[in-house]
Amino acid sequence: MGPLETWAIIKVSYNPGTNQAAGGICGTAFFVSKNTFISAHHCFNSPVFIPNPGFSKVKVFLTNESGRIIENIAIDRLVPEYDLTVGRLNNQENADVLPTESEFKVGDEVYNIGFPKDESLVKFNLKISNGKLKVDKVRVKAFQQSGTIKATPIAMLSSNDINITGKQVIKLSYTSRRGFSGGPLILGGKVIGMMSLVIPSEYDPAQPAMAIRMADISKYVDF
Repeated sequence: MGPLETWAIIKVSYNPGTNQAAGGICGTAFFVSKNTFISAHHCFNSPVFIPNPGFSKVKVFLTNESGRIIENIAIDRLVPEYDLTVGRLNNQENADVLPTESEFKVGDEVYNIGFPKDESLVKFNLKISNGKLKVDKVRVKAFQQSGTIKATPIAMLSSNDINITGKQVIKLSYTSRRGFSGGPLILGGKVIGMMSLVIPSEYDPAQPAMAIRMADISKYVDF
């Protein structure tokens, strides 16, 4: 099996009729069927689809390390209690599917793949033509983080726009960075969870990363 394909979520705010545009990575996504992807709710909530201050239009799309760009996407379901977004492709396009697994145990060695906001965007060429944004070329680089499953606690957490209460989650032995949210947590080549948030320091000084179990996500997705 080759590298597991993950996708960077890119948001670009722009002003039609000008060359003014600004954008960047706002999270990670991966496909669970040929035209269905998932990501974190906080990566696709309403502010993501609002232009940044000073701009009148916004475009949100997916891209991967090979340079493929998927622009025609739609959000099917938002499940904030699991920090989950379920999206789909709006046309006949499809993407590589990541295999999933529900079984794991504390102590298992795992890793996650994603696009940290501060270093994954390598190249970004845009054009504004006839009032519409044209994505000419985007290059992104995926990164990995690794460690072990430390625990599977019941979460009672609220951090910024994330509120997970009374749900069992995967607590990891390592922390994370902005941009990895929504990406896959992998054990033995299969996805066992989706990266969500870093536990705030007031709850745990080590600020460990936390993932949502695929066993819970599967209730909302047709694989």
